[in-house]
Amino acid sequence: MKNRALVLLTLAAWLLTAALPLLPAVVALPGASVMAQSALPPAVAAKPASQPGNVLSIPMKQLGDPEGYTLKTVKTERRYFFTKPEQWKALPGSAIKVTFQHSPTLLPERSSLNVSVNNRILKTISLEKANATANTVTIPIPPEILKDRNSVAFQVDQHYTYKCEDPFSTELWTTLLPETAVQVKYAPQPAVLDLARFPYPFFDELGYGQTQLGYVAGPNLSDASLTALARVAAGIGRDIAWRPATAKFVDEGSVRSTPQNLVLVGTPEENRAIADLGSALPVPLSGNQFTDPETRAALDPKDGVVQLVQHPSVPSKTILVISGNSPEGVQNAASLLVQHPTSKLMTGAYSIVKKYEAGPQHPYRAWDGFVQKSGASFNDIGLKTMTTRGFTALPIFYDLKIMPDVYKTPQSKAKLHTVYSYASQLDGKQSKLEVRLNGKTLKSITLGNRDGENLASFDLEIPVEDLYTYNQLEYQFFLYPDKFDLCNFVTDVHIWGTVHSSSTLEFPGEIRTPLPDVGLLNDAAFPFTAHPDLSQTQVVLPKTPTEVDLEVLLQTMTRFGRAVSSKSGMLPSVIREGGAVENDKHLVLIGSPQRNALFDKMNGRFKLVLANKTADVTNDYPKLVSVRHSANQGIVEELLSPFNNNRVALLMLGETDTALQSIADLMADDSRFNAIEPGNLMVVSDQDAPQSVQALKQGDAKFIYKRDLQEGFDMPWWGWTILGFLALIGLFSILGFFFRR
Repeated sequence: MKNRALVLLTLAAWLLTAALPLLPAVVALPGASVMAQSALPPAVAAKPASQPGNVLSIPMKQLGDPEGYTLKTVKTERRYFFTKPEQWKALPGSAIKVTFQHSPTLLPERSSLNVSVNNRILKTISLEKANATANTVTIPIPPEILKDRNSVAFQVDQHYTYKCEDPFSTELWTTLLPETAVQVKYAPQPAVLDLARFPYPFFDELGYGQTQLGYVAGPNLSDASLTALARVAAGIGRDIAWRPATAKFVDEGSVRSTPQNLVLVGTPEENRAIADLGSALPVPLSGNQFTDPETRAALDPKDGVVQLVQHPSVPSKTILVISGNSPEGVQNAASLLVQHPTSKLMTGAYSIVKKYEAGPQHPYRAWDGFVQKSGASFNDIGLKTMTTRGFTALPIFYDLKIMPDVYKTPQSKAKLHTVYSYASQLDGKQSKLEVRLNGKTLKSITLGNRDGENLASFDLEIPVEDLYTYNQLEYQFFLYPDKFDLCNFVTDVHIWGTVHSSSTLEFPGEIRTPLPDVGLLNDAAFPFTAHPDLSQTQVVLPKTPTEVDLEVLLQTMTRFGRAVSSKSGMLPSVIREGGAVENDKHLVLIGSPQRNALFDKMNGRFKLVLANKTADVTNDYPKLVSVRHSANQGIVEELLSPFNNNRVALLMLGETDTALQSIADLMADDSRFNAIEPGNLMVVSDQDAPQSVQALKQGDAKFIYKRDLQEGFDMPWWGWTILGFLALIGLFSILGFFFRR
């Protein structure tokens, strides 16, 4: 028994000794808990937990090649660019999902596809028979290499034989299929609250998808606060420009439950949502009066207040408060916020605007990137010298934009003068430069000088009927090396073509526009944006505007701001019916005829001209045209202003809220807005485009003043008396002349 006990005791001691090193990993002993993790095996200790986050997939369509892209020749590369929005923290789990196929004749030991991000190769894929058909490879992206702006490159080395090889052989190809995508995993972060960076975070030029904004404005805004709302909407629209955007009104009581960036406009009395934020505001409220954060004294009524506040329910979203102790202060705050470059003086989470002075206005017709006059060079309109390289040189694209008030003489020719250069050692029989306008090929130029050419040029005539406000000019270089040896590798590094910014466009024409014309709205909202700061635009709302009236105002001002940029402020004005109409401005009238008495001033002041006949717009004498529409369809008309023959009035009419909402939707939707056609009137329905927009064609109908119609020679009696007396004197003079003979 003693021996058995001794054996058992020895065995127990041995087991206890063997188990001691494992105890810290299981039991948190005093003084040993800090060391517990270090006792784990390295493989277990290094295994990270999966981080939660959002994943954005950026497909080939969004990268720029919706149909995919084929990499040809022996060696070539295709590079794409993508961004990381400022409020994103990149997480592990980002990846490139490359879906590809390639020529089955490629030699796997000599052919490969390199995938890199920001010039760092992440994977080399051998092009083998096993992956010749559609195949997907997912390649992780280390989050630390992602920056604000990034590039992803696909580069191939391709060979189909060990012998003499044609670098242009049709057997040399690898196709990136449309399913290829960049996937970014991220976690949204709270924005930096700094007015100096406005319009960030409400608009982030690095962002994806639509910019979504909610506006909160009470139903009792004064004219000054309505003007502030219009200026902020136009200013943010200016910064968003061509990018997709959605703006909508949010109920005053729904601020905390609306998970998006918000803009609150008005005094605390006009907009109770501002008062509801209470202690969250960096400029405190006492009652309904803002007070100085340091002295706690009430601010002067003319002082404006601009504040950035973190959204109380969604930390990654921000609320912009534009307010003051009076409507005048609200307008001052809004005007300074959207005025460049003065607005950059505002820093931090809030700013108190003690005094606002309008800066210099943006010059008349000075639209960035538009041809202002005949003979303008590419450089004059912001188009730079561009170069393309290689066997598979990418096209060079230029957006050629011509001011919509430039009247081009019909059946005449414009002249495009192109200055270009190209490399030496090209095959002159095959190398060409092809010019296309709006997808139509216009000319092909031979690149026949073996020594290359520097600053060569050619002229090209274009019928003015083929030039529009927005045009896309394309130069495609087809570059082939001279006398390449099929048995030796030929590089294409030395092959290039360049189009220079000294190229010019000349056209016969003059600054003249047939107005009124609703169709010019989708030509950068002309004529309301002829002054890019909208300083010559005034909106007239009903005396008691409804929510849908304000919706039309919001969408129209956002659209006008997006249409053309201003390097100074944004200065549209808003009044309610009964206010002072400025006769030197273009007018935008919103509402129903029953609620906006200014519509009555339009009646009887114009006539409709159709087929060289005339009729009053408001009656059937004689009935030349009838516009068929239902009560739920909106009407958009453009007339000459009754206050100024050199200005227009845009009427946005709706008998019901549904009809007015259809107009707001038209201004908000890019595809429907771009479907607007020339004419003086259009019916807007609640259906999808293109049925939603129906317009009379330009030239078929024109509104003019009654006084401009001279249907007979009407002269007062005293005029006829003087004319008769002069005629009698003339008759006696003639008779006397003959009798004296």
